[in-house]
Amino acid sequence: MQKIIVFGTVLGITVLVGIAMFYALNAPRTAPKTYPADKGPNFIDVTAYPAKMQELYTLFTNKCSRCHTVARPINSSFTAEEWRQYVHKMMRKPGSGLTPKVADKIIEFLIYDAQHRERKTE
Repeated sequence: MQKIIVFGTVLGITVLVGIAMFYALNAPRTAPKTYPADKGPNFIDVTAYPAKMQELYTLFTNKCSRCHTVARPINSSFTAEEWRQYVHKMMRKPGSGLTPKVADKIIEFLIYDAQHRERKTE
């Protein structure tokens, strides 16, 4: 009798898992959001930047690429205040890995870059 109960339980769990997998695999997939900035270049030539800014660029690319393409911030033209607001908004997102100290360093780089890099306009 005990074997029948165990077998029935295992069979029931297997069927439930199978049904769940069927529905999960057939669920409509939503495409990740894309923005016009995502389609631009995904790197900056920072060789002419000071050594500190080159280090902050590495930090920026490592942290920001966790949640979206690096092209998004690279091809955005925000003011210093908009960068502060944007990075602090990103910091509040789960899994961002941004601490206030790291966010401040990224903001410092983004503001420097916005003031020094020539942007091509089409």
